[in-house]
Amino acid sequence: MPGGLTVDRLSKTFAGQRALDDVSTAFPAGEITALLGHNGSGKSTLIKILAGFYDPDDERTVDVFDQELTLPVSPRQAHEVGLRFMHQDLALVDDLTIADNFAFVDHFHTRTDLGPISRRREHQRVGEVLATFGVEEDPGTQVGDLDMTTKTIVGMARAVQDSRSSEDDIRHHVLFLDEPTAALPQDEVERVLEVMRGIRDRGGAVVLVSHRIDEVMRIADRVVVLRDGRVVAQRERAGLDPDGLVELIVGGSAADEGRRSKAPEDGVTLSVRGLCGPRLRGLDFDVRRGEIVGIAGLVGCGRSELARILAGAQRAESGACSLAGTPFEPKTPADALRAGVSYVPQDRRGAGCITGMSLQENLSLGLLGRFFARGWLNLREERRSTREAIAEFGIRPPDPRRLVAYFSGGNQQKAVVSRAVSRNPTLLVLDEPMQGIDVGAKREIAQIVRNLADEGVSVLVGSTDAADLVGLCERVLVLNRGELVAIAAGAEVAEERLTLLAANPDGEEGAR
Repeated sequence: MPGGLTVDRLSKTFAGQRALDDVSTAFPAGEITALLGHNGSGKSTLIKILAGFYDPDDERTVDVFDQELTLPVSPRQAHEVGLRFMHQDLALVDDLTIADNFAFVDHFHTRTDLGPISRRREHQRVGEVLATFGVEEDPGTQVGDLDMTTKTIVGMARAVQDSRSSEDDIRHHVLFLDEPTAALPQDEVERVLEVMRGIRDRGGAVVLVSHRIDEVMRIADRVVVLRDGRVVAQRERAGLDPDGLVELIVGGSAADEGRRSKAPEDGVTLSVRGLCGPRLRGLDFDVRRGEIVGIAGLVGCGRSELARILAGAQRAESGACSLAGTPFEPKTPADALRAGVSYVPQDRRGAGCITGMSLQENLSLGLLGRFFARGWLNLREERRSTREAIAEFGIRPPDPRRLVAYFSGGNQQKAVVSRAVSRNPTLLVLDEPMQGIDVGAKREIAQIVRNLADEGVSVLVGSTDAADLVGLCERVLVLNRGELVAIAAGAEVAEERLTLLAANPDGEEGAR
């Protein structure tokens, strides 16, 4: 092929489980290739082998812009041949300037003739790079002062540049991007996609890992799909529609999604009147028994604040709530749990689980009282409960002893949801449960939510992505700057309608 990266017959096994199985594929220069697959399909394993963090099962050779690279490699070797990686956490240091963050990549320093670092030349060089990527900020700006979109673009610029690079050298790089838009508001996504197009148009090879099907359809030239560690498709994106792409990823039709088997009941589980907080302004709404209600709105609309108040993680400033007819004013998360409210926070890694502990330990957090008898912890009962949760929620790989840090995002999320559901809640509050997970995991979590509602559990689902609420929710509360501007129901629960309502600063009354 004319430049880019070619991979031939890569395999990787962990503890007897095949994570990559004889993978052969290519990422051509001058194209954006979407690397797709559900969580656990092998995408991360492939990238980590190429980045030098994992060794393949057997010594293999890959071709990078007509250079042979023998695996396994060190991260520095991968960097030197042009393999560049930007991970979801960006790996930028907020307390350092943009220029100093660049200095971490291949000693991106400009020195004087006498040796010491020339800050003036360094800032000039970094400024030239930033201008190429459309970033106007001064190189001396602290990264922590940048908005998330600019941070993402700075991370991309840093990944493809080093002290010896010129703009033309971008055409000798393969840039892997792991969910670069996952944390961005919808109205800022296009800026990042435009930078990707610029790298492609200058001859670089871009490999995009994304769970957002709409973005893949807009930006990708071709797709490579992994399932269970194998390549199941590699083709031009132009010949695919969204449903066909989902079918390739999950191995089934997009039309196969389950639907509610029964309507919500008449009894009111949650009643909220005049609820106010730092962002919220007098919310009034009810949630019926067995009803799935969405909370839509842009970043900063008050969605997460509402979820935290109901979970006892934040105090309301005023207003009243009742749960199943009983006044509900939780002062702590423990109060909310005792009342029957389970909560899944937006930040699953930082607030939803402890990544340095095993899956079994995470699933047992807050539930150990169930496994104590006569002062002793019944480990057999704990293991049995863990195995049941793994099977019920489809957590993969099914290894209770594996550290949560080593599970994919979708499987981490299923573990967090599993623990919340195991408390047998009356009300389940989910904040961005679909963020950063693949379409397969989204379908599984959506079906879990439907099943719970069918059993009479009331569910509140918050999301800044309206597409995650359509087809799942009977009604959707639309928040705008802390105010409830509409309640969409029936045919109004449509992506375009919810997006319009959420973005309208004046609000618009919907069906109540």
